[in-house]
Amino acid sequence: MPSVVFDLDDTLYPRIRYVHSGFAAVARHLATRLGLDPQDLYGTLRRASEGGFVGREFQRLCAIHRLDAVLVPELVAVSRAHDPELRLSHDAVAALVGVRTRGWGTAILTNGLPSVQSAKVRALGLDALVDHIVYADEHATGGKPAIEPFLEVLRRLQTSPEHAVMVGDDRINDIEGARGAGMRTILLARHGRPSLDGGADVIVDHLSDVSHIAFELIAGRVAYAA
Repeated sequence: MPSVVFDLDDTLYPRIRYVHSGFAAVARHLATRLGLDPQDLYGTLRRASEGGFVGREFQRLCAIHRLDAVLVPELVAVSRAHDPELRLSHDAVAALVGVRTRGWGTAILTNGLPSVQSAKVRALGLDALVDHIVYADEHATGGKPAIEPFLEVLRRLQTSPEHAVMVGDDRINDIEGARGAGMRTILLARHGRPSLDGGADVIVDHLSDVSHIAFELIAGRVAYAA
């Protein structure tokens, strides 16, 4: 069966929304535990993220609010365990529905901690929109671009590589990884054509036309349209 496989983060929704949702959960946690102002805490985390402290927001929070840095692992755990508030990008809905309307198979193939990624899947309602969800880290250390996760998603879809298209925003994890498994590829580049595309068959700046493009790719009508 022809199939389309989608990446999750920054493909079907903006990952920054998950980050901000985690900040809000951490702010609520600290407000309850220490009696601090949650809006103030959330603002500090946002400013840290936007001011050069990506990946070190919780350390920055502790420094600014004079909290013991021993709290950082606890805050990381709160962020990872929270139920995120997310919504799909509008063009992602169109893409998923379009592929389903053709009667093709659909799947999500995502990197990241499976417990974290599954919370995102639930929040986005993706269980009802795709046939399979594969957590790449369960099939190879580090997940994509290793070939094993791609082979697993093809196995679940019961399709061959030449009848499957990978759609994602990461030229290495999504595009080069899928090409290594023999799949056709669509690179999502919402902010303009990248200097390196990983050899993607097609580059798009939105997902609305994915169903049509995937059909053309599998039918062999597009050799290299990037």
